[in-house]
Amino acid sequence: MITLFQQRDFGEKINATFTFIGREFKPFGTALLYIVGPLALATGIASGVYQSNMLAITRGQGSELPFETLARIFSPAYFLLVLFSILSNILVNLTTYSYMKLYHERSGGPIGVSELWAEIQRHIVASLLFSFISFVAIVAASMFFLIPGLYIGVVLSLGLAVLVFEETDFGATWSRCFQLIRDKWWSTFGLIMIMFIILMISSLVFSIPAGIVSMLVSMKLVPDMPTIVTIITNTLSTVGSTLMTAMLAIALGFQYTNLVERNHGTGLLSAIDSIGSSRSRPNTADEGEF
Repeated sequence: MITLFQQRDFGEKINATFTFIGREFKPFGTALLYIVGPLALATGIASGVYQSNMLAITRGQGSELPFETLARIFSPAYFLLVLFSILSNILVNLTTYSYMKLYHERSGGPIGVSELWAEIQRHIVASLLFSFISFVAIVAASMFFLIPGLYIGVVLSLGLAVLVFEETDFGATWSRCFQLIRDKWWSTFGLIMIMFIILMISSLVFSIPAGIVSMLVSMKLVPDMPTIVTIITNTLSTVGSTLMTAMLAIALGFQYTNLVERNHGTGLLSAIDSIGSSRSRPNTADEGEF
């Protein structure tokens, strides 16, 4: 079992992220496919339809009337794409943090999809509310030379982890984020940037087919690309990229547990409480654990 509530330096948090993924790849990946997969698939289809519309404009198949071109750009597929993308991102984070929470509570024991879904349902409404208000706050703050928006965005990146692990309301979640990240803003920002770069590189494998299709159409090498091909390739790209964002969520989960441990010693207190209990294991059983 990987101890979640443990102080870790920058490199250890990245290593813990990939160690967790490696050890929990099958159960966690299965949970992502069952819970996030359908919504990610809907997002991919909307993305494929929208991309097909954009390629049609590129090929000159759209109307020359500006209002009809705008109608094609801001079509129902566009708004569905935005909506499904936001919901998918929130659901990936909820699935990740709920899984990590149950993993901690069960000391690494098995986690069923139905049990995970029940845990997620308890936080959906609060997560939607927190995400919406946070987005408005970040946009408003970004109007002042971007720096305040960037600062608040990094602080609130821990919001859903706090909400799931501590089951706080909006006000408590907001203030808790600022409390935890005090003096640790730069390390959180650096972790996000490094994991984002890794995420982008890892997601390229899913984006290659869609990129090839777009290039062929843009260069007019295949002027009559079937719409279904565009939809399939964009669906693959979107579904793969959406599921891969769990990697960033896991890293932020370890940053949250690291900050909680630094502030409150949760993991240390838990270890002390377990001393002498019938469930405690000899020290040799823990050797080699991360």
